[in-house]
Amino acid sequence: MIGAAVYLIRRSLVNATRRRVARLRQPKYLIGFVVGSLYLYWLVLRPRAPTGVPTGGAVGGELLGVGLLAVLVGLNWLFGSAETPFSFSLAETQYLFPAPLTRRQVIDFKLLRSQLPLLLSAVVTALIFSSGHVSALRALRVIGLWVVYATLQLHYAGTALLRASLTQHGVTGWRRQLGTLVALGSVVLLGWWGVRQAVPGVVAAFQRGATPGSAALASALHAGVLGVLLWPLRAVVALPLADGAAAFARQAPAALVVLAAHYLWVVRSTLGFEEAAVEHAVKVARKLEAMRQGRSPYRAIRAPRAPGRIRLRLAPTGAPSRAIVWKNAVGATRDLSPWTFLLIAGLAIGGPLGLTGGSIIGWDILAVILLVLGSVALLFGPLTVRFDLRRDLEMLDVLRGYPVRGRQIVGGEVAAPVTLIGLVVWTCLAGGFAASAGHHGPGLPPLADRLAIFLALLPATAAVLLVLVLVQNAVVLLFPAWVSIGRDRAVGLEATGQRILLMAGGMVALALALVPGAIIGALTALAAELVGLPGLWWVTLGAAAGSGVVVFEGLLAVHLLGGVFDRLEPAATGVG
Repeated sequence: MIGAAVYLIRRSLVNATRRRVARLRQPKYLIGFVVGSLYLYWLVLRPRAPTGVPTGGAVGGELLGVGLLAVLVGLNWLFGSAETPFSFSLAETQYLFPAPLTRRQVIDFKLLRSQLPLLLSAVVTALIFSSGHVSALRALRVIGLWVVYATLQLHYAGTALLRASLTQHGVTGWRRQLGTLVALGSVVLLGWWGVRQAVPGVVAAFQRGATPGSAALASALHAGVLGVLLWPLRAVVALPLADGAAAFARQAPAALVVLAAHYLWVVRSTLGFEEAAVEHAVKVARKLEAMRQGRSPYRAIRAPRAPGRIRLRLAPTGAPSRAIVWKNAVGATRDLSPWTFLLIAGLAIGGPLGLTGGSIIGWDILAVILLVLGSVALLFGPLTVRFDLRRDLEMLDVLRGYPVRGRQIVGGEVAAPVTLIGLVVWTCLAGGFAASAGHHGPGLPPLADRLAIFLALLPATAAVLLVLVLVQNAVVLLFPAWVSIGRDRAVGLEATGQRILLMAGGMVALALALVPGAIIGALTALAAELVGLPGLWWVTLGAAAGSGVVVFEGLLAVHLLGGVFDRLEPAATGVG
């Protein structure tokens, strides 16, 4: 089986390379490939002073690696999906499933095929952090990074299979995963208790300086309950951070033990999942047979879950653009539940306050976290929330059949992500202001000035968000063949080059759009300051005036893009 898997990997790589080379005849792919290659050269191979990866004895390298892995694992446990990690293509289902292979052999085949992308990712990561220099130590670090990536992949697969067993098999799934759930709950409780015990000493050490603070944090990660719980993360991280062959050999057994434990977890979870499915089917068959014979079954058959109700209601009459906003808003929030928002809010608010005992430091940390989250949502939200023309343009023939003007469609498509992302950004800003409202430190402006800055940020962030979303949708209408339309996104070096070009063009358009608003806003603020407006309220007035100009530009852009939409033919759209 291993030989067949290696053969399929080799032939798939050759065929994919031929297809990519053949499509370079098209200018959009050729230009994207050139730009992507230049970016790869600048990122990996350009001559520069070697920085290297922090050595195994460097406290900062271990802290950064363990912290990053802990965040990735935590986010996966909190927000991961229950979809199977072993996705098969139609050809694989036709050839592998009828083959005389066991379930474990099929899974081994999928895991083996996925190692080549992981190895390539490890090579690129090692080249980036080693400034393009190649040596024997870099080769060892490639192997260490591959072990890290493979362990994360298996961990994600194990959590997905656990969710699938719990959600699809009810009591049977919970009973079979009882040991895992008890262990997980114990780890969470012990970890929380260990962090509560370590935080006061670490905070006191950082107040004396960064060096003693880092030393105290490293000591906390190696001692006590946290040291035991974080040992798997430290064992995996230590492998790519090894500073020599001897250190690599000493760290390899522990990392391989963690990797092997994850492999056994995935295999056993998969086999248990299959057995649970068979057991559930047998129970259902017995209940049906009892009902046919007129006997009352011990437990009624559980009805399939109905799809979640739509919480956002659409009025029967109104502007067509509202219907488009409603459709995209429902699509973006369909898989989100109120419990998800409560969980996020609880972690964001309760985490800093619970670890610091509700002190002033905890409120300051909470304010910083909320402001960072709002900034990330503002900058990267328009790129990730694609419930607009980037997804709907593949149904251009349907949209053109509606008796609706183009500007109404474009306005509705743009308004949906602006509204959703804007609510997130404004909530983070309001939370940050509320968290800092009770702090009257010497380095903070008065509360009235902070309120003025908060009110100034509301229209300013909305204006920036409007421009960013408009740029994304304008590119779809003006250059439909250069972007990915629909749910799937193109991959590869040429796709990376295309995104770099589009991002650069978007930044230029953003700068040009903000210039008139910045000028009007600055003049308004200057005039308000000259007339003696108290405090920083002249900033609020200037931000409101400048944002009004940008919003007017956005409305004008929607009108112009609506005309482009009316002239767009379905044959002109293509997948980038």
